[in-house]
Amino acid sequence: MTGYLRIIRLPNLLIIAATMLAVRYGLLETLWRHGINLLLDQGYLPQGVGLHMDGFDFSLLVISTLLIAAAGYIINDYFDTKTDRINKPDRVVVGKTISRRWAITLHLVLSFIGLVLAAYLSWKCGHKKIVIIQLISIVALWFYSSHLKKQMLAGNILIAMLAAMVPITVGIFEFSNGALLSLEIMNVNTGTIGTTLLKEGMVMVIGYSVFAFLSNLIREIVKDIEDMDGDIEQGCRTLPIVVGEIQARFIAMSLAVFTMITLGLIMKYLLAYSMFEMFWYLAVAVQLPLLWLLITLWRALEKSDYSRASLICKILIVTGVLSMFMFRITF
Repeated sequence: MTGYLRIIRLPNLLIIAATMLAVRYGLLETLWRHGINLLLDQGYLPQGVGLHMDGFDFSLLVISTLLIAAAGYIINDYFDTKTDRINKPDRVVVGKTISRRWAITLHLVLSFIGLVLAAYLSWKCGHKKIVIIQLISIVALWFYSSHLKKQMLAGNILIAMLAAMVPITVGIFEFSNGALLSLEIMNVNTGTIGTTLLKEGMVMVIGYSVFAFLSNLIREIVKDIEDMDGDIEQGCRTLPIVVGEIQARFIAMSLAVFTMITLGLIMKYLLAYSMFEMFWYLAVAVQLPLLWLLITLWRALEKSDYSRASLICKILIVTGVLSMFMFRITF
């Protein structure tokens, strides 16, 4: 059982699930609550204002996403066995605990079930085409493991983009379940409240998607530096191998600084609107880990230093996810 939990990266799956829950109950539900207050202020009795995708269907969406992600981790280990025997010999599962044939079978089964669930949800909400989101994820994860992972930056960017798609997927399925119609009705009755809520929702979801992209891209680069020995042995052309460890580290640090500056601008906006709880949360739980990451990368000399930096990145991703729940308090 330990081998199966390791190959599907259970901690990473928990982060994905937490992200989806945070988008739904931290951002979107809070946004609808804000809409109810706006309607009440104008003397309207809110009807049909709230989360439109029911809890059961949302659970299926989470399961679909987790199954596809787990399948992606399995196929990654399937193609990466030789490299992992050099970089992480004590963590190799495929070919030892789990046979290669069973690993590929498990990948196909999980991907298929995840896609079927997504197809059902797409059909149920009347927008069959949105199943393509999960289909593209399956194909992208296979292509990453089989081809792009060994290439400079292409694989890193793809994985970061898939991470950024998690919040967007929740938003797309929510608004495909009748939410857009509710917003249009609100516009007819109240002017621009529906449009305002839509814009606010898009800004929030896209903002967190950008954060997911940047934080995961930094982590992918750091992991490539950490795994240089095995990657060189297998003829990979990752960023640190092509441009050098120091230059790759500088790129990761530059992305971290850019993230800090971007968050600083957002925090300035939060202060202007008296959202002090959110301001201090970002300052302590997100900006400080970013500063810790910068210091760690600046001083990095050994492989263990990059392992620590990778862990800090994961902590940063978790605290960023949890910040979405702060909107229930501050918005």
